Amino acid sequence: PTLDLLQLPNLIPIAITISLVGYMESIAIAKAMEAKHKDYILFPNQELAALGLMNIFGSFFQSYPTTGSFSRTAVNDENGAKTGLSSIVTALFIVVTLLFLTNLFYYLPKAILASVIMVAVYGLIDIKEARKLWNVDRKDFWVLIITFLGTLILGIEIGIMLGVILSMMIVIYETTLPNYAILGKIPNETYYKDIERFSNLKVRPDTLIMRFEARLYFANVAFFKKKINDEVKKKGEALRAFFMDASAINTMDSSAFHAMEEVIESCHSTGIDLYLIGIKGRVRDEMKRSGLMDKIGEDRIFIEIHHAICEYNDYPYKDFSDYVTQSEEEFIKTE
Repeated sequence: PTLDLLQLPNLIPIAITISLVGYMESIAIAKAMEAKHKDYILFPNQELAALGLMNIFGSFFQSYPTTGSFSRTAVNDENGAKTGLSSIVTALFIVVTLLFLTNLFYYLPKAILASVIMVAVYGLIDIKEARKLWNVDRKDFWVLIITFLGTLILGIEIGIMLGVILSMMIVIYETTLPNYAILGKIPNETYYKDIERFSNLKVRPDTLIMRFEARLYFANVAFFKKKINDEVKKKGEALRAFFMDASAINTMDSSAFHAMEEVIESCHSTGIDLYLIGIKGRVRDEMKRSGLMDKIGEDRIFIEIHHAICEYNDYPYKDFSDYVTQSEEEFIKTE
């Protein structure tokens, strides 16, 4: 290859595009094969390394960019191929055909060649999976349909790109506006559940128990603060303690630390006790380094919601299992 540094600005964007599309196409068909053959195990990093090495080696011989092929993979699978040796055998047959059998295949209609591919690819179509997605997850169903139509009408590369972009948009949307739950206590139990999903739960006017069900980062901190403020306002002046179940928060960034600091200061200024529940070790370490743990207080960090409730009510929970056998009235200040 000719090495010219002046050509790099023009080549790099094209090279990145080709590599991304080629990798996505290879991984897409590899995942389809993995799903079809339960004994296959896919290692995406290994696939990426193999594609990179093939393209680096091939570039010294002016080869086309190398990637996995939907049609060739489907034909190979339909014919029972199991290893990479099938590609070597195919290459040998192509060489023999080009050298000695060109005249026999020259007038073969393209429709005949296309039919071979269509018959093989037909085996990859999984109608049952589409029906399952329709019943289980409509978002994934529509991603599947749009990706399928994009591939059918616009081509494999554009179709896969559409699917990847849609999937990324869904992930961003769901993390920007994540689910949260207000919890209530199961009568005569030590467990707390979502009041929207379960009936007959005990909810006290002086406490707010809230579970935030996503990682906390810059894209959803505004939503996080707004929902806390909304729920605090609903409780009104009767609210005395805010219990935040952080068991579903896996990571926090700098924006999240600032948001949490604002929540802590808001609770302190209004006389509301703040308790954090179920913080994961990694998040706890980050909070210590940021100084948030000192502002909250180590005595306000608990593993279980009920431990925090007991602490708030000044109720001894060392013999924690005894509470299950007690009536609601015997649990001091709970009701």
